[in-house]
Amino acid sequence: MKALQILEPGRAELVELDRPSPGAGELLVRVQAITSCPHWDMAFMAGADLLQRPGYPKYPILPGREGHEMCGVVEEIGEGVEDLAPGQRVATWLSTREGRWGCYAEYAAVPASDVLPVPDDLPDEAIASLELAMCVSVCFLDMPDITGLRFSVGGLGGAGLVAVQLARAAGAGRIIGFDPLEGRRDLALELGADCCLDPVSEEARAFLRQARGACVDASIDCSGVSDSVQFQMDVAGKWVSLFGVEHGAYEYTIRHRHLTLYGAGHHRREAAEYAMERILDGRLKLSPLVSRELPLSRFAEGTELLRRKEAIKILYRPSE
Repeated sequence: MKALQILEPGRAELVELDRPSPGAGELLVRVQAITSCPHWDMAFMAGADLLQRPGYPKYPILPGREGHEMCGVVEEIGEGVEDLAPGQRVATWLSTREGRWGCYAEYAAVPASDVLPVPDDLPDEAIASLELAMCVSVCFLDMPDITGLRFSVGGLGGAGLVAVQLARAAGAGRIIGFDPLEGRRDLALELGADCCLDPVSEEARAFLRQARGACVDASIDCSGVSDSVQFQMDVAGKWVSLFGVEHGAYEYTIRHRHLTLYGAGHHRREAAEYAMERILDGRLKLSPLVSRELPLSRFAEGTELLRRKEAIKILYRPSE
């Protein structure tokens, strides 16, 4: 089978490997589609580690990594798997575990516990990013009730656009998105935001002045960039949920004394099922996150589109 392997910074190639066999409790899945995890893909191609661990990343990266937002069809089941069968369509809800091959490949062996069944009539682009939706759903399950609250979302990339929709589904009274890119602000409005602003614009500064204090009741930051986190802390009156992987420091000062910060919680199946319910009832749309569809052989091109912010997510087809 063919699999993507990042051999060194800036160099990703398709390599030929033996098709894996499922072990006990595992499935062999024929990958139909896989969506990019932009920050991981860009970090690996740049020679950086998203989690800023000393000595990482180690090249060559294991085949198929860091691909994990995948949907496909079960080809084989391993010993002990009873609730899934060959021919069944599934999507992964948990990231590829450390030390394993990833899903940027024609076939992937994954633990059966890491997937959810998917209806046959659901398009690939509507479900492949289930893992991202699960991650953001963790924050919504762990945060206080937002019914009727003024709620803001910092950063309108893939996670932020999911957060806008989950906030609407959770009953937020008014949703305000913040992002410097006009196209992403426009898409957030289409997906349920009431207002979207460039955080460094005069319009945003006027919004802050008019509010005379807390502009929103609660917020989620989906970028991790220190300026974005600080901005959400400054506009929120009650609490901020921190979803984005932190990049840089921010200050919690006397003016934040009534503000609570919530960190991202544990990834869990409950959150995946929460996201799946909203996908199936139409309240969470993942297809708009996919900006381009490319064969896996054009991974470097797709990553460059992400780096230039010309795409939110890329959907790759390993078999093409």
